[in-house]
Amino acid sequence: MKDPYESYAELLQRYAASANLISPRVLERLPQHLETARAYGALIPPGARVLDVGSGAGLPGIPLAIHRPDIELILAERRAKRAAFLDLAVSSLGLRNVRVYNGDVQKWEGRAAYVTAQAVAPFDEVYRLVAHAADYPLTLIARKGPGWRKEAERLGAAVFHVKQLGPQAELVALRLEGPR
Repeated sequence: MKDPYESYAELLQRYAASANLISPRVLERLPQHLETARAYGALIPPGARVLDVGSGAGLPGIPLAIHRPDIELILAERRAKRAAFLDLAVSSLGLRNVRVYNGDVQKWEGRAAYVTAQAVAPFDEVYRLVAHAADYPLTLIARKGPGWRKEAERLGAAVFHVKQLGPQAELVALRLEGPR
């Protein structure tokens, strides 16, 4: 059986340009992006429901779902072409723990205690988008560059995890005990 990460990489390469999924630069660095996506999994307990905001091409959601079949993922993507790609990837890879939500995340009617949002917005803006669906304590997880500490301060969230991913990036997790 083919490696699911390889299959996902092939789908990305096949549809990157036609579906405007990711840049050629991201494709060149895909192994690092896959590794980062798997790193999110260390912060999420078994059985958790995870809302991935602005899923785009499925990073970090798809590799996270492959790595952690014991969690439930909702990939929220408002752009129809990208949501169609996510549906194709989920189906092609046989990911039973993933659902795609094509629409504005502010209209999603579910609940989640874990939110991932890679390259979407500052933490406080992501929280504003998902506050209606927050199952507290809420954990926000994102790959961030310099300046993320100011985002955490604006939100008033506790930083509970920071992992260096490279010279200009860290995997950061914030926890909110209740509404802001």
